[in-house]
Amino acid sequence: MVCKPTRKEVRRCVLCVLGFLIALSGVSAYAQQVHQLYYDNQSWSDQNLGGPLPSLVQSGIAAFTTTPNNQLHIYYAATDHHIHQHTQDPLVKNAWKDEDITKESKGPLAGDRGVAGFSIGNTQYVFYGSKNGTIHLLLYNNVTWKDENLTSKGHGANWDGWSIVAFLTTPNNQIHVYYGASDSGDTHQLFFNGKTWADSDLTLEAGGLPSATGSMTGFSNGNYQYVFYVDWQKHLHELYYNNLRWNDVDLFIYTGAPLYGGPGLTAFVVPGTSMLEVFYLALTGYYSYTNVTQLASSDNSHWNMQDLTTLTSAPVPDYFSYMTAFATTPNNQLHVYYQTYLYDNNNHVNQLFYDGSSWSNEDLTEETGSDNADPYFGMAGFSVGNLQYLYYTAY
Repeated sequence: MVCKPTRKEVRRCVLCVLGFLIALSGVSAYAQQVHQLYYDNQSWSDQNLGGPLPSLVQSGIAAFTTTPNNQLHIYYAATDHHIHQHTQDPLVKNAWKDEDITKESKGPLAGDRGVAGFSIGNTQYVFYGSKNGTIHLLLYNNVTWKDENLTSKGHGANWDGWSIVAFLTTPNNQIHVYYGASDSGDTHQLFFNGKTWADSDLTLEAGGLPSATGSMTGFSNGNYQYVFYVDWQKHLHELYYNNLRWNDVDLFIYTGAPLYGGPGLTAFVVPGTSMLEVFYLALTGYYSYTNVTQLASSDNSHWNMQDLTTLTSAPVPDYFSYMTAFATTPNNQLHVYYQTYLYDNNNHVNQLFYDGSSWSNEDLTEETGSDNADPYFGMAGFSVGNLQYLYYTAY
C-alpha cells in the first residue's frame, strides 16, 4: 500500500522549501544579531549583544568563560568574513564590546561555518575554517591575538566547509581538532602533542564511513575522546578513542537509533560521571518532520533512547535548527536547546529540561519576550554552576 501525505504535510514541505530558498537569497529583510539568554537561578532574560551581523549562511557560534576572571566570550563569523569576539565591558553595566580578532591577528577570511573554541585559564583558543579551506587557530596569549595555519603545520587535508569540533584532553592538556576533509568526507584530526601538530585520517584508522551532512560534535572525558558524525545514509556514528585505538560504531545498526534529520547534533559527558549524552534531530516521517532524540549511555555500550519531543509534548523543531546542550552542576541536571518550527511555533527558542526525575519543556522566547530565533544560524551555550548562558541569532 502506498501511503499518501496529508495536505498539512504537503503544505509544511512547501513552506520548508520556501524558507530554505529565502535563507539562501540572503535574507535581506532580516537584521540578525547575536543574543544572549541568561538564567540567573531565578528567571531567564534576553539581551541583544549588538555588533556586526553574523554571516548570512549558517554561521557557527562558539562561547566559553575564562578563569579566574569569569569573563564571557562569544565568537562568530560576521558578514565581513572576519571572526568577531563579544566580551562584557567591565566599565559599563550590561554593555558588550566587539573585537575583530581576524583584523588583529591578520588571519585569513573565514568561511560561513565552523567556529569552535575553549580556554585554559585566560588563554583563549578559537578554531575556524578559512574561505580557502584551511583550519586556523586564533590564539590569545594574554597579550595579543595570533593566527596559526594548522592545516599547514600539521600537513592536514582541506576542510569540507562544515563543522569543526575542538577540545582539550586532560591531564595532558593536549589539543584536538576534528573536521571533515573536502576531498573524501573522511573525519580528520589535527592533534597538538605539546610540541608539534600532526594530522590523522580517523575514518581510515577506525574503518568507518565518510561524513555526508557536515554536522559533527564531540567531547573528551580525560583522554577518552568521542566524536559523532552522520554518514550519507543518515546514520549517526560514534568515533571514539579508548586510549589504545580509534573505533567507529554505526549507532543506527548497533542500537536502532532513528535516522538523522539534521542539522541539530550536540553531545557532552555529564561532569564527574561516565554518562554520555547525545541529542540530535531524528526523522519521524514525511517531509522534514524531526523530533529531538536522546541517546544516553553510562558504559558506551548499552544505550537508552528517548524521543524527547513526544515525551514532553514539546513544539516540533525547525528542520534547519541547530542545537546545543549541557549539564548544570552540582545537580547534574540536563538542558537541551533548539529552535522550533517557523510555521507552527514562530522559531522560538525552546528548552528541554531534565530535573533528575523527569523531562519537561520551556518556551524561552515567550518567557523573556525576546525576538524570534533564526534557525539557519548556530547555537552555543554553557553553564557556570547552575547559571546558564545560551547564544543564538535573532531576527
